[in-house]
Amino acid sequence: MKKRIIAVILLTFLSVTVFGLFSRDMAPASAEMTWKRVDFISGIVTAAELNVRKGPSTKYSIIGTLKKNQWVNVLAEINGWYVIFEPNTGLVGCVSGKYLQPPNKISQTPGTGTPSASNPKATPAPTPVPQTSLSQDEKEVLDLINAERAKAGLPALKADPQLMEVARLKAKDMVDKNYFSHQSPTYGSPFDMMRNYGIKFTSAGENIAGNSTEEGAVKAWMNSEGHRKNILNGKYNYTGIGIYQSPKYGKIYVQMFIER
Repeated sequence: MKKRIIAVILLTFLSVTVFGLFSRDMAPASAEMTWKRVDFISGIVTAAELNVRKGPSTKYSIIGTLKKNQWVNVLAEINGWYVIFEPNTGLVGCVSGKYLQPPNKISQTPGTGTPSASNPKATPAPTPVPQTSLSQDEKEVLDLINAERAKAGLPALKADPQLMEVARLKAKDMVDKNYFSHQSPTYGSPFDMMRNYGIKFTSAGENIAGNSTEEGAVKAWMNSEGHRKNILNGKYNYTGIGIYQSPKYGKIYVQMFIER
């Protein structure tokens, strides 16, 4: 019920915002445009770069771009175009349906980092083993992250026990299945994985890293624009951190963020 309420709120906001943009742009919305509900919440970009436009056509001006493998919220479909909301930047607009796929149509080839179109059979997720306390490595990452947030005048993230278990499972899965990607061949997208484990959120994000030290992992994130935006996103208030020994990288780091 909460998901429906959130979707309705976003859709209402979007209908005002997007159609307001339509009316001021070069091509007004035509009478035959029909909004359709979509049966998935998040989508992944399959093009190297995907333009976000003011309306559902190339006639409308570009208001932003999305990168390959980027995740966005999908709210509706209009004549083969998706109305999207990018939670990290607040970008609202339309993208071509040819270059945005729901998670269940994207599979990950282990170790390649290259998504391919398919419809794999869902793999049941194992039940996490409760572990309420943070390990020394996990606590160090959390302290380093919160130190960066403090520098920016942001409140500290709180470790959520349930989200901690999900992040640990994701880190282990990346090592076991030999891949480095937000898209898991076992659990799907980070957002699908969170939902499958009953994590409630209004917005979410994920950072991953391969490094030999906690300080090195956080430093690498802070030197990357997208990862830094997740760390310094003032809307996020809870986090989950997973660290797993890796023969390739030293350690695999997964940090999940949620707003709740």
